[in-house]
Amino acid sequence: MNLSRLLVLGAAAASIVGCGSSSDVTAVTPDPAGLVRFVNAVPDTGFMDFRFVDAVEGVPSTPFVNLGFRAGFDRAYQRVNVGTHHIRVFMGSANVGPSGSINDPAVVSTVMADTTFTFAQGVHYTFVFYGSARAGAQKFLILTDNLPTPASGNFSLRAANMNAIAQDVYINSSTTTLTVVGGAPGFPNVAPLTATSYTDIPLASAPGNYAVSAADAGTATPVRSVLMAVGVPFVPAVPGVSPDLAAIAGSRVGGVFTAYIFPASTPGSQALSFASPGIVLQVDKQP
Repeated sequence: MNLSRLLVLGAAAASIVGCGSSSDVTAVTPDPAGLVRFVNAVPDTGFMDFRFVDAVEGVPSTPFVNLGFRAGFDRAYQRVNVGTHHIRVFMGSANVGPSGSINDPAVVSTVMADTTFTFAQGVHYTFVFYGSARAGAQKFLILTDNLPTPASGNFSLRAANMNAIAQDVYINSSTTTLTVVGGAPGFPNVAPLTATSYTDIPLASAPGNYAVSAADAGTATPVRSVLMAVGVPFVPAVPGVSPDLAAIAGSRVGGVFTAYIFPASTPGSQALSFASPGIVLQVDKQP
């Protein structure tokens, strides 16, 4: 039993004792929900807020604010009530406005996108906001994340290409990032603005690891490369000392990942500065 479950059970037990009778306890069943997260892949503008504007309850209107370019990966999937919802993207309060300061009303009132989407029960979605804001061409790529359960001894990985050029994506056994790729790509010729299906990859054995790398399709360089986290294995409870500690996804532990390949930042913009295209690994599902 992990710590979160202990806390929930402890709170329930305290409620029962305080009321004096279990008959006074009301069970609350959550509304049917989908799950959603947002990623900012717009390379030529600053921080952005992703908000649901049609409802106050049952939607995640606060977790996805002030996301910079290539950000959103530190937020988990959030519950959103089933049905059609209205979503707007605003410029974030962390941007420096014409006044020379942050929290400028002229900035935070700027709408960058406006859309509606119908969420289904139990389905995981990733909304990737991409394109050129300067050209007025930004839009959403909406991914339906059919999260697999990796086979024993494996983790699962897919690739999502946010560049304008097709990418060959490699998964090489390595303990360092790579400047030259070798062998056949694990995901060849990934088209722009598409995501592959998930595929199982054998876990690395200590002290080994994997580098996930990408190059423009048909070329060997330049290479964008990132080293996977090795992960943290499950730690069973120590009676009287600590509860179960959940495993953390990694190349030696398991889990489900997406490798996002991003373009470089646009020079002179307020986008977080990345001089070259790059890869970010997102944990989609813990072991």
